[in-house]
Amino acid sequence: MLPDNPARAALAEEAARGVPVLPRLRLLYTAEALAAPVPQQALDLNEELEALCAALRESVLCRTGWLYFAPAADTVPLAVPRSLLQAAVLCWIEGVMTAPERRAVLHLETTAHAAVLVLRGGTGRSLPADTRALLLRLAAVCGGAVVQSGGTGPFTAALRLPLRPALPLRSAPRPEDLLTDRYSVLQIFLPGFCAGPNE
Repeated sequence: MLPDNPARAALAEEAARGVPVLPRLRLLYTAEALAAPVPQQALDLNEELEALCAALRESVLCRTGWLYFAPAADTVPLAVPRSLLQAAVLCWIEGVMTAPERRAVLHLETTAHAAVLVLRGGTGRSLPADTRALLLRLAAVCGGAVVQSGGTGPFTAALRLPLRPALPLRSAPRPEDLLTDRYSVLQIFLPGFCAGPNE
């Protein structure tokens, strides 16, 4: 849940008057995601990514098979803010969409004490400016680590994220919730690549 924010309320008023707000809403969402504290409930990374990928496959205007997600075999409880997870993944996906080859792969595995999430796709030059900072914060907020490829060639990031099995699990969003809101995180981070909620 994102905090109450006067700037968000002001943007909502402008949106109600028909003023375009998505670029400023993206800046606000990114700032809030980067500042989000460690949550008291865990997210199941399998379920979170399944829901996000299902919404992306339904909404993004791209060929079939452009997005591949290989989930872990078991539940993957992580103490990370949902807003930060979604912002990091979708910022990276925007880079994939602007790269010559539109192909995104997410691979999730678990070890005894940590999850390893690998993102492959896009190029160093196609990444939006906030992508690396969001991935670094996603790892840091739960005491994990990330390795990212540098340069302008193919982009890969591997995140090692400590498991938190003792925390209660928060329910994952439904894909349709991300598809029916004209100001959903998909519309904020992927304008021009996603079909609108009424399309």
